[in-house]
Amino acid sequence: MNESHFYKEDEINLFEIFKTLWDGKWKIIATTFVAAVIGVIFSAVKPNSFEVSTPIQSGNSTVFIKYSLLNDLLKSNHFYLYIDENSIFKMFILEFNDYEEMADAVSTSEFVQKSIKDLDDDNKQKAIIGFAKAFALKAPSKNEENWTLTFEWHDNIEGEQLFNDAIIQTLSNLRNHTKASVNEFADVIDIQNTRNLEKLRNELSSIFNIQKDTNEKRIQYLMEQSAIAKELGIETNILDANALSQSSQNAISLGVNSNDVPYYLRGYKAIDKEIVLIQSRSDDDNLLRSNGYIDTREKILFLEKDLSSSQLRISTEVIANDNPNDWVEFNFAFANVESQKNSRLYVALSIVLGGMVGVLYALISNSFRKRKKQLAKA
Repeated sequence: MNESHFYKEDEINLFEIFKTLWDGKWKIIATTFVAAVIGVIFSAVKPNSFEVSTPIQSGNSTVFIKYSLLNDLLKSNHFYLYIDENSIFKMFILEFNDYEEMADAVSTSEFVQKSIKDLDDDNKQKAIIGFAKAFALKAPSKNEENWTLTFEWHDNIEGEQLFNDAIIQTLSNLRNHTKASVNEFADVIDIQNTRNLEKLRNELSSIFNIQKDTNEKRIQYLMEQSAIAKELGIETNILDANALSQSSQNAISLGVNSNDVPYYLRGYKAIDKEIVLIQSRSDDDNLLRSNGYIDTREKILFLEKDLSSSQLRISTEVIANDNPNDWVEFNFAFANVESQKNSRLYVALSIVLGGMVGVLYALISNSFRKRKKQLAKA
């Protein structure tokens, strides 16, 4: 019996709810209509934006064939710079990600200029960086091969133009930095060669001085031996070279080594002649007789004839005359453009929300009306 009573109560309550809603249908329709109108107005007034994305990849390898000789030259001098499609693309990503070029590009937008006109200089710069960060280079995921250019902007045509301008400026700056790096490498080679040449010339000077001291020591020795020979009256060589040679062949040891034989026995004429010859030698002759001279001189000639720095500087003209726009490949004509403004969704949500508000309003107003009647009866 109680259960039946509860069912009746539920049925009566449900019926009353439907009746209340039916009685308040015009209220519900009115609030729904007003909400729909508001949704349409909001959709019309709300600024639209577009999300745009397109692949970007390194330029064709044939674009960089012209740098083959330069790459060989850089490698032979142990410089860690290589100009090919992969290296340039990596440098391009690093250069773009400092947002300097993108900030310069967006600052030219009339939309940005209007947005920041009332800000102070610090906040203007922060706002420009914020706008610049709407443009990004997205790294490929595991299932992708190419990087992606992506941005969200109120005008997709203007956004594409701004992105294109920033990329062109980035590539131009990259070309200038690459050229400057090669010039710096050439300067490094010149500095190294100058330092090494100075060192080798000092070595050459030391070799010359050592040879000069050696000659003076030799002349002093010869003068002493000549004086002894003159004192003993030994004018010419009195050594029997043939006898010494024959004794050696007959295995007869005389206990005499040619180095141990007194030099004055050669006679003062030969000794004086040797002194004259030594004294008459030119500096070049003395250097040719010096230990290490030829090797040092070869090193000096090699450095003096080194064309690496001049070849590097000539190569910078190839970089300067190159079109860096070919260093990467992308095309906004094939970009994926998605509008971020969904008018239908806004209107649909407004209708649903308006209907919900209308239902609540009808139920609440009916509840207040009943409460009033009950109070009046009491």
